[in-house]
Amino acid sequence: MGRTLFFSGDKMIFAGSIIYISPEKQDDIKAWLGVFDNIEIYETSADGRQLVVAIEAEDDRALEAFCAEIKGYDGILEVAHHIFNFEDDVEEILTGNKVPSLEGFFKSARKRDLNG
Repeated sequence: MGRTLFFSGDKMIFAGSIIYISPEKQDDIKAWLGVFDNIEIYETSADGRQLVVAIEAEDDRALEAFCAEIKGYDGILEVAHHIFNFEDDVEEILTGNKVPSLEGFFKSARKRDLNG
């Protein structure tokens, strides 16, 4: 069983993302990412500079915290999310049980939270 970060409940966000990497560190990065239960590598670009991954997190803050963690690893340059699934949250919003907060999705808020 791998290492799990930032995931404790049964609700989740699923993100389809691209991780930009230094190609000479590809093997080390893939091995390190392989220890996490909440990320799966699907493809590597031909030039070795991009990994196509799926990431699961409990909520947007957990996703941002996890991405900040992995961006700190030597050779990982950036993480870019391209598709999201918020199915559990959508159901709660549609039934009136939850009012969405967009606070964590604005770039300025993420910078503030990550930089303190």
